[in-house]
Parts: sequence; C-alpha cells; structure tokens
Amino acid sequence: MLKRVDVKVKVNVALPDAAEQAAATGADGVGLLRAEHMITAGGKHPAEYLRKGQKEGLVKAVKEGVRKVAEQFKGKPVWYRTFDARTDEYRELAGGDKEPHEENPVLGWHGIRRDLDEPEMLKAQLQAIKELAEEGLDNVGVMLPFVQSVEEVKQAKAIAREIGMLPEKKKPAFGVMVETPAAVWVIDELIGEGIDFISFGTNDLTQLTLGIDRNNEKIQRWFTELHPAIVRQLHYVIKKCREAGVKTSICGQAGSNPEMVKQLVRFGIESVSANIDAVEKIREIVLIEEKKLILDKG
Repeated sequence: MLKRVDVKVKVNVALPDAAEQAAATGADGVGLLRAEHMITAGGKHPAEYLRKGQKEGLVKAVKEGVRKVAEQFKGKPVWYRTFDARTDEYRELAGGDKEPHEENPVLGWHGIRRDLDEPEMLKAQLQAIKELAEEGLDNVGVMLPFVQSVEEVKQAKAIAREIGMLPEKKKPAFGVMVETPAAVWVIDELIGEGIDFISFGTNDLTQLTLGIDRNNEKIQRWFTELHPAIVRQLHYVIKKCREAGVKTSICGQAGSNPEMVKQLVRFGIESVSANIDAVEKIREIVLIEEKKLILDKG
C-alpha cells in the first residue's frame, strides 16, 4: 500500500454489501454512494412507497443501506447521491409499471428535478441521513444530481430545513454533481448559495456538451471525456471552487481513467473517486503525477 497522498483517492460504492470490500482499499472516503440500489433492494420502486403511504419504509431502506457504508468509513466523508434513476429504469420492480413514458429519459424526469416535483421522496432520503447523524454517523454528506440552476439547490435546502436537517452550527456537507454544462457556467451562483463540495459526473457532462448519446453504439467513437471542451470546463470549475474553498472531486468512469486523473491533479482537484478495483492504480497515478509537479516547480 502506497503512502497517503495530498490528492485524496476515494471509492465509488453502488451496493451497501460492497462496503467492506470498498473500505479494504484504504480509500479516503466514498466519493459516490449511489441511492438507487439500496432503495430498490426490496423489490419495490421508491415511488411506490409513497403511492402506498409507506414513507417510513423508504426512510428505513435508505437508512439501513447508508448505515452499512458509513460505519465502514467512520471519520471519512461519505457522499450520498440522492435518487437519480430514469423513468425507464427499474420498471420490473413493484410499481415500476406506473412510471411515465418519456421519449428521451436521459434528458427527462430524474435527479434533483424529480425530487423537487416529489418532495416527499427527497424528504425521506434526508430524514434517513438526519437520523443516522443523530445516532453518531455524521460523516454522510448530501450530493444533489443533475443540477442545472441555483434555484434547485435553494429548494432542496429549504426541504432539508423543513425537517430540521440544516441548523446553522451543525449540518451535513451539502454539495452538487456538476454534470450539466449549465452547472459549469453557474458555478459562481452555486458557490454563493453555500455548497460545501462539487463532484464531476463526466458521463453526462460529456454527453450533453458533445451532443453524443453515450448509449448509441454508432457514435461511440466520438465519445471522450478528454475532449478539450470537457477538460476546459473541469479546469474552470476547479479554479472557481479552489478560490472559494469549495471541495472538488470526480466520480464515475473518468475517475478511473489515468489520463484524466493526471490532468485533474495538475488542475488542483482535491480528490478523485474511483471504482473499487481501480483505487490502488489511481493512487499510484496520483502519487507519480504529484512527484512530477514537485519536480516541475523545483
């Protein structure tokens, strides 16, 4: 195991049962804890809990899933991304057949925009994290997906305050995914709203910037997170956040890409979150790149 480096190397976790394996990597925290699998593990679509008046069941599902991960990473940050399933996902679950049909679900009703339309869904997730914090597991931060305006963050924070989650002196870290070009170009406003961190979601950022459907095999050869338009957006946001003291990270596919990581280290990113099987490799890349930076400055 290599020594700790200045740029933190975190790990992505999709399933609570993988928490122990993720912790065994020695990662500096969880940069992406996906909500979807822990909510749907019981075979029921999360919206169905609310349709059936079973909000407490939804709170319990989130709470127990997050608990498994947070306990393995005590003293380290765990960033929980709120529900971000598209309407075409999980149709096989109980209640999934009631999801609306959308011509383009990728650009449709998901992420923070859906949670604000169905605030009880967001309340249930925030309530679970609040209860864990009250029990001593206060290392869990809230990460809002698919943000495109500061108003969305304001509304989400208002809901958090409604359940008593955001007192001024003690609050969970509150951040956003930067995965739309809109989030890139309103980063000043997002910072001004008082976010604690951002994490890049380069799959969607690339798709939306280049106009390329990442699921379309015919055009995959043009899909690359290393396109100058993507790299420049990452650099811009990191610079703005560093100036404001907002933590920066990246999760998903690009966080496990050595070529992308090399550039991000030079841009001054604070952490990189990789898949479980890539953590050690990315740690090596970060250490090598940091040594090069020291030599360049020397």
